[in-house]
Amino acid sequence: MMLKQQLADGTIAPGAALPSEPDLALSTKLSRTTVRRALARLAAEGLIERRHGSGTYATMQGAARAKAVASADYGRLLGDLRTMARVTKARLLQYAVIATPPRILAVNPELGTRVLYMQRTRLYRGKPFVVISHYIPERLVKLLPKAQLKSVPPIFLFEKKGMVPTIGDQEVTAVAADHVFSRELAVNIGAPLLAIRRSVRDSRGTLLEYHEAFYDPELYSVQMQVRRERVGKSGMRWRPGR
Repeated sequence: MMLKQQLADGTIAPGAALPSEPDLALSTKLSRTTVRRALARLAAEGLIERRHGSGTYATMQGAARAKAVASADYGRLLGDLRTMARVTKARLLQYAVIATPPRILAVNPELGTRVLYMQRTRLYRGKPFVVISHYIPERLVKLLPKAQLKSVPPIFLFEKKGMVPTIGDQEVTAVAADHVFSRELAVNIGAPLLAIRRSVRDSRGTLLEYHEAFYDPELYSVQMQVRRERVGKSGMRWRPGR
């Protein structure tokens, strides 16, 4: 229901009053009975509480739980590109063959001096959650028709041509939102964003693309198991678990 999403994204703050049943029925164009059942479901889940003679309010625990559920939804999407391509919508921002930006060329000289640069925003349930910038060697441009790239992740088009993406070198860091990210992700300029940068190669090690994905950190988290191991005679350090 729309209310669960509003609890998750903070539109309805913890402790805030919800609209009345008649107002909800009017705004959602649902019957009073349907609205009443939906509110009862949210109350049973602990997301809201109904105070006799006062109204209905978002709970602190419920807002946190709804936000966690929403985050899990995004996590599942990002872990399964085929699902993401099927259930999200893509908005193409830029598509052009350009001179490879120096900072990108420094990281991946195999891209060559010219690349196909494509930037897209993906939306889930009408809400933008990621801006992805792709840098693809110019020699591969003819394999990736613009019409298909509007909605299909490049790796699927590579697979159709027999170039199966197999290896990825990945970096996770943070950046400040510029005017493009502010507009596309509905965050303030300067707000922190989670940045995932990845070089994608086939099984022979040939570079297929380099891309950067920028997320609102409240909608995505990176989790891993780490193990503390001894280094040398007295040193200890944490490493990703195997």
